[in-house]
Amino acid sequence: MTPNTIRLFSLTKNKNDFSSVTLKDIKLKRKILIMISERDELTVNEISESLDISTPKAGLLLNGLVKEKLIKEIGKRSAGPGRRAVLYSLRHDNCYFLGVEIKKYKINIALMGFDKKIVKSKLDIPFLYQEAGESINEIIFLINNFLAELNIERSKIAGVGISVAGRINVRTGEILTIYHFSDAPIKAILEKELGIPVFLDNDSRTIAYGEFYFGNRRQEKEVLIMNLDYGMAIGIFIDGKPVYGASGFAGELSHIPLFENEIICFCGKKGCLETEASGEALIKKINELMVDGSNSILKKILNKKGFLEIEDVLYAVEKGDNLTLQAISIIAEKLGRGLAITINIFNPELIIIGGALSAIGDSLLLPLKTAINQHSLNIVNADTNVVLSNLHYKAGLLGCCLLVRDKVLGILQF
Repeated sequence: MTPNTIRLFSLTKNKNDFSSVTLKDIKLKRKILIMISERDELTVNEISESLDISTPKAGLLLNGLVKEKLIKEIGKRSAGPGRRAVLYSLRHDNCYFLGVEIKKYKINIALMGFDKKIVKSKLDIPFLYQEAGESINEIIFLINNFLAELNIERSKIAGVGISVAGRINVRTGEILTIYHFSDAPIKAILEKELGIPVFLDNDSRTIAYGEFYFGNRRQEKEVLIMNLDYGMAIGIFIDGKPVYGASGFAGELSHIPLFENEIICFCGKKGCLETEASGEALIKKINELMVDGSNSILKKILNKKGFLEIEDVLYAVEKGDNLTLQAISIIAEKLGRGLAITINIFNPELIIIGGALSAIGDSLLLPLKTAINQHSLNIVNADTNVVLSNLHYKAGLLGCCLLVRDKVLGILQF
């Protein structure tokens, strides 16, 4: 990135470093970038009207952004008689944003350009959490390997987004469940090793962000997005903005104590929704049904590997395995109870079922909708459309890249 770009992306905390005129121009340029980012393309007149500045001033600022290689002219728009207006859009090659999605058994990495398009990705890199220090070293090694394969200067990468399961304090850069170190937050460790600003976020929020901006949504702004994987959580959007809560822990639907059971949840408590309505719970239910004598094609897979994964469940669904479909119906009913609570509280326009288990399809969606209708208020759920993700596994990595981009740009303030 050029020095001007770095200055433009800075949060301008040291305002004394700039004259009042320069600082005002920096803020206006950032607003222009945010506007173009949200609308894809704009003209000088549209920017002038939106920012309440003169047309010559808008043109001057746009020319500056063109010189800094952040935007480009993409043609002209016909606006009736007279001269056609020049259209401006974002470039992708001045700065980039790296997304790193840490999953249970693998890591996905992608590079997004400034224009929100993925430049390069590397998926399903084998990875298994071991001791925290060793795992962090492996993550750093994999990121550096990916960067080494790029024909891009590291200085052009404006930020790295890390998506991982668990309770994450996005303000301090700490993961409070895994990768927790006494000497420094993981954010500080990674920034020191990579030399790039690092932004951490919970995997459910990155999936929600990807679904909201790239997925199965029209114009809805009150949206809940369920990440249904081995664990579960929801991302909350109110008036089109993600809800974080005081420290970034909003959306932990999975730890509502909804059931009277003796199952110890990952959080240490009993009866959480996650203990009976998650990917782990589904696999456990499938195992229980097989132990009780029910037959399934998953028995051979279990005997061969010693354990089952979500990918195995999806394979069984594809083959029409009755035991697996029975287990899914049981889990879906319990999940529907949890989502009924969120509908009664938030009255959302849309719920998107995302995460790995969304690929199950109607075998999950239909019993889920039945349970929602049974357990929520009819007058409230009548306003809520429940749909499956059309992105599935892609949402998390897209959201991870876009989150760090929007945080650096200032679109998202957290």
